[in-house]
Amino acid sequence: MIPSFNEAAHISKVIDDWSGVCDRLAIDYQIVIYDAQSTDGTLAIIEEKMAHDQLRRLDLRIRPGLAHGPSVLMGYRDSTAPWVLQMDSDNAFGTSAFELLWAHREDFDILLGYRVGRQSNFARRLVTATSRLIVRRMFRSPVTDANTPYRLMRVSALGPLLVLLPDDAIAPNVIISGLTGYSRLRIFQTEVRDVGAPVGTAGLAKFKLWRAAVHSFVQVVRVRVKAGRLRAR
Repeated sequence: MIPSFNEAAHISKVIDDWSGVCDRLAIDYQIVIYDAQSTDGTLAIIEEKMAHDQLRRLDLRIRPGLAHGPSVLMGYRDSTAPWVLQMDSDNAFGTSAFELLWAHREDFDILLGYRVGRQSNFARRLVTATSRLIVRRMFRSPVTDANTPYRLMRVSALGPLLVLLPDDAIAPNVIISGLTGYSRLRIFQTEVRDVGAPVGTAGLAKFKLWRAAVHSFVQVVRVRVKAGRLRAR
């Protein structure tokens, strides 16, 4: 599943690349795109590809105004396949690491690509480092990159974790990374190189980032408390 919003510059290549690797590996797949009602031509590109998609491998679900986190969570909850892969729509990663994840899938419940080579400012690097520290200290989870969007997950193992997450989860991947370790699921990790454009945060955007980080932390704490109570029963 792929969350998207205004990614007209990248979405076509992302779809082609992931369709190509799945076809080559003979995977019975469907690419589901959750779009927050893009305004830059993204939807037209997707719809044109769908018109030529005779096998109906591509599905578009438009969710106006839906934030990134809830969109990702919705994709996980909607999945009925044995495995769900989340990938971002900005073409920041290639598909090569996926072949390694897919090859190891039978022995693990969650297979992650931790990002290397990221170009982002101090605020974002600090948020990433803090997320990793939180999942390690609060959940005793060994996940290296708590918020990585490069993740292949066994749906049968993921399902019981999803019921603990709030519908408006800002960073569902961070919470799932924590719960994965807390539930002692089998984890596989390998590096993926981030070749996307440098990510900066300035002015009001920086303020929104920190406000979202604080809200996300509160959600993480609440989920951890809930998980602890369920284990104690």
